[in-house]
Amino acid sequence: MKRFIFILAVLCLFIGTAFTQNDPFKNAIDSLFRVHYSDTTVGVSIGVVYKNPNTGEYLRRLFYHGEKNRSTHEAPDSNTVYQIGSVTKTFTAMVMAYMLRYNLASRWDLIKSYLPDSLHMPVWVNGIDTTKINLLELVTHFSGLIDEPPGTSYPYTLDRMYRYLDTCHLISKPDSLWNYSNIGFATLATGLTRHAGRDSIEQLYQQWITDSLGMPDTKITRTLSMITRSAKGYVKNNSNIWIAADSLKSTWPAFNGAGAIRSTIKDMTRYLEFQMKLLNSSMNPLLDTMHRHIKRINPGQSTQKWQGMAWASNRLDFQLNNPWVQFKDGGTPGFNSYITFYTDSLTGIKGGVVILSNSGNTANFNNPAYIEALSYDILKYLHTSYNSIGITPIGSQIPASYSLMQNYPNPFNPVTNISFNIPVSAMTKLTVYNTAGKEISQLVNGELKAGVYRVSYDAGSLPSGAYFYKLESGRFKETKKMILVK
Repeated sequence: MKRFIFILAVLCLFIGTAFTQNDPFKNAIDSLFRVHYSDTTVGVSIGVVYKNPNTGEYLRRLFYHGEKNRSTHEAPDSNTVYQIGSVTKTFTAMVMAYMLRYNLASRWDLIKSYLPDSLHMPVWVNGIDTTKINLLELVTHFSGLIDEPPGTSYPYTLDRMYRYLDTCHLISKPDSLWNYSNIGFATLATGLTRHAGRDSIEQLYQQWITDSLGMPDTKITRTLSMITRSAKGYVKNNSNIWIAADSLKSTWPAFNGAGAIRSTIKDMTRYLEFQMKLLNSSMNPLLDTMHRHIKRINPGQSTQKWQGMAWASNRLDFQLNNPWVQFKDGGTPGFNSYITFYTDSLTGIKGGVVILSNSGNTANFNNPAYIEALSYDILKYLHTSYNSIGITPIGSQIPASYSLMQNYPNPFNPVTNISFNIPVSAMTKLTVYNTAGKEISQLVNGELKAGVYRVSYDAGSLPSGAYFYKLESGRFKETKKMILVK
């Protein structure tokens, strides 16, 4: 009997190892994690979503690393509860989008009209001109309010926030300058709650968002079950040792609408799917309102970065031909989070990732930077290496040799097609360069099966001129010239 159990255990270990080795997607995500986290005890949960409408592939995967509790060495799972910090702001923005859609509010409404009459909201005065703060400026961080009140102690109550707003001064004219503001979002959430006739912003989250999307573990006030499943937050002290974070520093009742939600990777991956328009929800019309480019964060700079309603966006990897990426980060003492996604406008392919971690940023550990870098590496993997993004197989024939065809049409404005033949399965790259030899776009970067392929390339953001495209597959290399004429 003991021999049988031993053989069964060995067999299970072999099957598990074989399964892991035959799971290239998991291997890729694990490898990317190790690039950014040398300390593998850091508790991290990752949700990845990918949808290819051309092939019908719909991928939803969850991954876990490290420990949710360093004392018990418990590993996180799909039901582990984390603080998501400022990702909460996207929920508040969604409440506002709901109120706009159903004519319960206007984006131009002054926040003063949503708050107690006795409160003197700060205004910007220039001579005889007075500028007041409206809802749109709060939800886009253009209100002129500072990030957080000075000398903040905990708990930070609503009365304390009112007293601060009563006497503070704006640092810039509303609608003139982007300045990230926690107190701006706290004020917005408070105003929306009062205007909707509710006692708390959490009631609006539950009624309009979490119940509808099926997110039972996404709350500000945790249930007993959520408390027992919660990860413990950690930071590094001056001796570079992990210690428990000060949980009292997460007690900001007035700031609930700016950063107090707790959730699981299971719930947040569903939230990611909703934001990517992959759920059949009656709330989908809200997304265009929330994700729209409303104001430039960095006017005058070459790399565009836009602010929507809580969501910010820029081009993936800051490359002009890459899709726009929506993103939001979050951080509280002992916790960090990041959620980001894209839709390729040419192919309709969607990719997204959400990361939750129970390790906070300190002078010795820059967790926000690690999580952001990991998120973008996963997005780039989805967009380039995981599948042949933007590639259309032509027929089922296997060509006898490699070849790279002349693009058609040529000259073109601004879209052209590039076809090529691959006689054997191989790692393949198709790259566009300018005449100076600088890489402009990477159209293919991954393993392709033998076949005939066509790639559609949109050069709408490039100036007229000559460009080169280069195919590399196995030992084959070939470059051709194409002309963009606008």
